[in-house]
This record gives sequence, structure tokens and C-alpha cells, in this order.
Amino acid sequence: MKYLFLLFAFLLTSSSFAQSDKKAALEQQKKDNLSKIKELNSIISRTSKKKNASIGKLNVLKEQIGVQKKQISVLEQNQQILAEEAQKLREEGDVLKAKLERLKKEYALMIYEAQKTSSVYNKMSFLLLSNDIGEFVRRFDYLRHYSANRKKQADLIYKTRQDLMTQEQKVVYKKQEEKKVLVEKEGEKKKLEVLKTKEDKVVTVLTQQEKKQKTELERKKLAVRKLDNLIAGIVQREIQKSIERERKLRQARQVKKVEVAKPALPELKKGETTKILAEKQPEKKESPKEEKKAAVAEAKKPKAEPAPAPVEEKKIESNTYYMNADEAKLASSFAALRGRMPFPVPSGFISDHFGVHKHPLLKGVMINNNGIDIQTSPGSPVHSVYDGVVQSVVNIPGINMVVAIQHGDYFTVYSKLANVSVSVGTRVRTGQRIGSVASDEDGTAEINFQVWKNTVRQNPESWLRR
Repeated sequence: MKYLFLLFAFLLTSSSFAQSDKKAALEQQKKDNLSKIKELNSIISRTSKKKNASIGKLNVLKEQIGVQKKQISVLEQNQQILAEEAQKLREEGDVLKAKLERLKKEYALMIYEAQKTSSVYNKMSFLLLSNDIGEFVRRFDYLRHYSANRKKQADLIYKTRQDLMTQEQKVVYKKQEEKKVLVEKEGEKKKLEVLKTKEDKVVTVLTQQEKKQKTELERKKLAVRKLDNLIAGIVQREIQKSIERERKLRQARQVKKVEVAKPALPELKKGETTKILAEKQPEKKESPKEEKKAAVAEAKKPKAEPAPAPVEEKKIESNTYYMNADEAKLASSFAALRGRMPFPVPSGFISDHFGVHKHPLLKGVMINNNGIDIQTSPGSPVHSVYDGVVQSVVNIPGINMVVAIQHGDYFTVYSKLANVSVSVGTRVRTGQRIGSVASDEDGTAEINFQVWKNTVRQNPESWLRR
């Protein structure tokens, strides 16, 4: 029974700790959501300065709606936890009530029994009716302890009553907390409805500007094609450089092998000449018996191991970047960043995702993003996500300044920059500022961020820290 009680107490404590951890996690999520909402409000206030309706503003509203839904979900989970805690407190209160009733009944019985021996005569009779001295002592101890036990029972009843009152107060407090969360949740739902109304208005305005949206989309596609060609050209150029370097290294190794294979000539003393005479020696005929002995001896000789075939080097591939030791080390450490890479801007949200997907407004129109767009505040600093070497700094109409950084056989590309603080050949460090974010004519500030491995485009979202 003792062990069963201990097990119950352990499970109760574990459940309490788990509930506490969940509440702490929800509280942190709530704080993160509030911080994100504040950040988005700042972004949309700056985005709306130039135009009331734009794709940038629509993106922010969609993100705000998403965060608002998360906040409501957090509050609903919090409300559910409070309701469960209140129910648990009520159940514990019921247990205390049952205990109090049992203690009261026991106490009443004790009072009833005490009344039988309340007078001095009854007490004396109770003692004198003992059969022997041992029973007399036991009856005397019973009377002596009975009073003390009755007092303990009264104290226990008082303590249980106090515990029950405390428990009832906790239930009231939990219900108040639950009500407070419910009011907060209703407030967040109203905010969500306001955001949805704003989104609908922006969508209506932009839909009426369909022709303008299509023209803008074509202009962006042209700029993106130029960017793709630029990046592909940079990658191919660096691959060709590495191939040429690898070819020279292989040629040097081949020359070294040939030199090692040449037989060494005997050293001649100063003034000494040598003459090699080739004279034909007469063939010496051997007897059949001697020939047979020579053949047997030759057969008994251990056969020499065949010389190992020379190891052929792999054929040089045309689309592979051949790295030296330093570049291989850099590429390896860059690859280890997957899922832990810092964002290139200090704040913001992903406004357009990697790959082919639907246009946010134009029906039946698909768009392709070779990286991701991160929308942020105008003028925000842009940082290199890792150590590397700047391979290109160029201005492309429609997407402003572009910086491409090489990290071994990996490349990161940052476009839509207002200005750049690095130049080609610059060695940059993780977190080093390379420029700042530009704003378009609608007031939207965002950068396009891409990750390449050789000629293969990567999804930056799988690399960035959550």
C-alpha cells in the first residue's frame, strides 16, 4: 500500500511538471507571437507609406493573419490547460470533502464514547471493573490517550477544513484566469477579423489592376532571367577555373611519375669516357642432359608477382567544381550549416517560397523562385551567412544590386540590395555586412536569397535556422 501511494504521488508530480513545462512553452510562444506581430506592424506601416494596396502589403497581411491564428491557438491551448487544472483542483477538493465528512463522523463517535465515561464515577467504574492489574493499566492508558486523540482529531478536522477552503480558492482563481484568457482570445479573434477585412480590400484593389500586375510580373521575370544567367555564368566560370587548375595538377603529377621511372646513369669521373661495345658472342651449345637439368631448375624457380597496374585518375567532369584543401574544408563546414544558417537580415518573414507555385493574385499564373524572398524593413542591413569570397557585384535593372559569395563549391546570392559595401575578391566573414535592403516603387523592402551547390539550386528554407 505504501509503495502504491508513493507511485501515485510520483505520477501526480510528473504530470504536474509536464503541465508546467507545457504552460511555460505556450507562454514563450505567446511572447514570440507578440514580438512578431509588433515587427509586422512596423513593416506594414512603412510599406503603406507609398501605396495603400500592393503585393508587399498583401504579403504582410497574410503573414499577420497567420501569426494571429497561431496566437489564438496558443490561447485556446492555455485555456484548455487552465480548465484541466481547475477540474483537477475540484476533484482534489471532493477528496478533501469526503475526508472531512469521515473525520467528523469519527469525531462524533469519539464524543459519544467519551460521554459514557464523562463523569468521575463512570471513569472509576471503568477502571475498577478490570479483571487484573494489567487490564487496569491498559484501561488507564486508554482514558489518558483518548483525550489526546480526540484533540488530534479536532485539529485534523480543522486542518482539513482549511485545506478545503484553500482548494476552493484555487478553483476560483483558476476560473478567473480561464475567463481572462477567454476575453483575451475573443479580442485576438476580433483583430483577426479586422486583418481579414483589410486583406479582402487589398485583394479587391489589386484584382482591379490585373493588367498592371501582369506587366509587373513580366518585368520581374525578365530581371530574374538575367539574374539566373548571371549566377549560372559565375558558377560555370569558377568551375572552369577549378577544372583548369585540376588539369595542371594532374599534368604535374604525371611528369613527376615519368621522371621517377627513368633509370639512373652511372656517375663519371672528371675527364673519364666510356665506350660500350656490342660484340656477338658465339652461342654455346649444351648437351641434352644439361638442357633438361636447366629446364627443371627454371620450373622450380618461384614465379615473380605481376607488377600492379597503375591507378587511373578519374576523368575530369565538366560540371564539377574541383576544390583545393582550403576550399574543401570551407565547403564541409558550410554543408554542416544546414538547418542552422542565420538569416541574411536581422528581421522579417519569408514572403515568397522556393520553387514553382501559384501567383498570390493572378488566377492560373504560376511563378518560379530559385530562392526565397524575405520581406523586411526598408534599409535593413544584409549580412553574409558564412565565410567566403565575393565573386560578383553587379546591378541588374528590376532587382537592383546583386552580390554572389563563394563558399568552396557552394554559392550564396543576395539580390535587391540598395547599396553594397564589398567588392569582387573580398573575403567576408559570417555576419559581415555586405549591403542594405532596397525598397521598390510600392514601398516594399525585400531581398531575394539563393543557395547553390555547383550548378544545382538549393531550397534556402531547409538551410535557414527556424
